[in-house]
Amino acid sequence: MTETLRLKRPQLLTDLACERIREAIVGGEFKLGEQMSEAQLAQRLGVSKTPVREALLRLKGDGLVEIHPQRGSFVFSLTPAQVTQLCNYRAMIECAALREACTADPAGLAREWKRCVAEMRKAERARDLQALARIDMEFHHQLFVHCRDPYLCAGYEVVRSQLIALRHRSPIANAVGSHQVLVDALAAGDVGRACELLRGHVLENEPRYSAACSGD
Repeated sequence: MTETLRLKRPQLLTDLACERIREAIVGGEFKLGEQMSEAQLAQRLGVSKTPVREALLRLKGDGLVEIHPQRGSFVFSLTPAQVTQLCNYRAMIECAALREACTADPAGLAREWKRCVAEMRKAERARDLQALARIDMEFHHQLFVHCRDPYLCAGYEVVRSQLIALRHRSPIANAVGSHQVLVDALAAGDVGRACELLRGHVLENEPRYSAACSGD
């Protein structure tokens, strides 16, 4: 990490430690699979090791940290098989959320998807890959905002943090085209076609995510 993570606000130390370490993992300050020293993190954050240890436990629950007894804590990393499983799970749950959203609030989803694509277009013109990664995540998160099924939402949260970290490590430069077709299918009321496109769109990320995990 090149920048200090020192805390500047008198809030709950564990909460702030968790927030700062999460930002460092997602933003790429740590490599996937990199070991994380509690002592070094505590020094950088300007706190004792206790809130750091508690923060790492929370991040383990989010899938961002792996804790191995006698070995230490590591930023998560995925094998090729695990990337395949992640993408298949994501495709399944996002398609289910799309069908639910098209029943619960299709107009709201269509409105937010159009907004996201408009923002993607601006970011694409500016070649702002990090903004594209953020907007891409928001586009897909809108499925769960509008499906109103708490079980699907909870299922998405299981992998959401890992997806954010992987997106920031493997942004795509042509996001508009691959998302505009989804907007168009939704506008046409063709839910089946939209689900087919969504599944293909999600699964085509597998090679990029695998490359991010291998450090290529």
